[in-house]
Amino acid sequence: MKNKTFFAPSERTDPDIIREKNSLISSLGMFREIFDAINVIGAVLDKNRQVVYANNDFLKGFGFDSIEDLLGKRPGEAISCLNSSVTEAGCGTSKACSVCGAVNAILESQVKGEKCTREASITTEINGTHKGFILKVTSSPVTLANEVFYLLLIEDISNEKRREALERIFFHDILNLAGSLNGLLSILKIESDPEEIRSVVNISEETSRNLLDEIIVQRMVIAAEDGNLELNPEKINSLDLLNSAVSKIKYHTSAKERQIVIDGNSVLQELESDRTILQRILINLLKNALEATPEGEKVFAGCRDEDTKVSFWVKNNGVIPQDVQMQIFQRSFSTKGKGRGLGTYSIKLLTDNYLHGHVSFISNESDGTVFTLTV
Repeated sequence: MKNKTFFAPSERTDPDIIREKNSLISSLGMFREIFDAINVIGAVLDKNRQVVYANNDFLKGFGFDSIEDLLGKRPGEAISCLNSSVTEAGCGTSKACSVCGAVNAILESQVKGEKCTREASITTEINGTHKGFILKVTSSPVTLANEVFYLLLIEDISNEKRREALERIFFHDILNLAGSLNGLLSILKIESDPEEIRSVVNISEETSRNLLDEIIVQRMVIAAEDGNLELNPEKINSLDLLNSAVSKIKYHTSAKERQIVIDGNSVLQELESDRTILQRILINLLKNALEATPEGEKVFAGCRDEDTKVSFWVKNNGVIPQDVQMQIFQRSFSTKGKGRGLGTYSIKLLTDNYLHGHVSFISNESDGTVFTLTV
């Protein structure tokens, strides 16, 4: 009986046949020597997207002691992709796999019979720690011993993409804030009305605060990705924290002509966590909700007690498109354009790996969009 699939075919090759194909490719001395010599992570897949051979860079790169431990796995299973365990059928068969560049590169090369290259944003889980990668994946059909296989070449371009994101943030967002601050200071030089001066000073203060926040957040995310982020846990009042986050974001440009309503049933609960990180996550959730809300409408927020945990939630009335929902926490993915994908990804990174909590969302016509942060 076939395992259920929501995207790519679920059929699996018999393990004995996988071993036979491995022996066949291993006997091709020249191919094996060339494939092992190339400076790239590489594997050979059969028609069911299962590994029948891999070079040393693949084994070392993904922590395999021998090829026997890797044989029969699909790429996502080999690198511990979170989506590879969503269904019983494994890599390529979940709903989220439909937007995976790696799976689509393989399928396209099979259909067209030619080389195909895609970028794949993948989140892995190893020893309980989540890590995001951006991979450049190339799949090419090749005939070996009169049988068609698929060469899979993988290049980690995460650092390149992180640099692009930082450049976008610093050369666009931060430059815009700095430009706004400079313009406000120029107004102060020529303004004589005390009321106008007071107003400009208040706006300048808020702009400078936003500028500092952008820099601090980026420094925090970089430290978190590198595993160097230090926590400072302390006792926190849940309702005070939520009110503080709302007060900090309500003067942001994203909050213009929009209102944040805190649910009257929100609980006052004590918890222990890193106040700075937790508050920045809440501010980020609020900012995202405000940006998705038309002027004149409201964003709702609250917190509730869940036995030994506290959940914070942020709601807006919009609905996220289905294809976007499947990529929402992926590294480098953003609805705001190229190089703007550190928002929801950083929320999940900080929550899962550092606060030992959980972040999730629902988005549909009846509920709107609700992000929930549980710690």
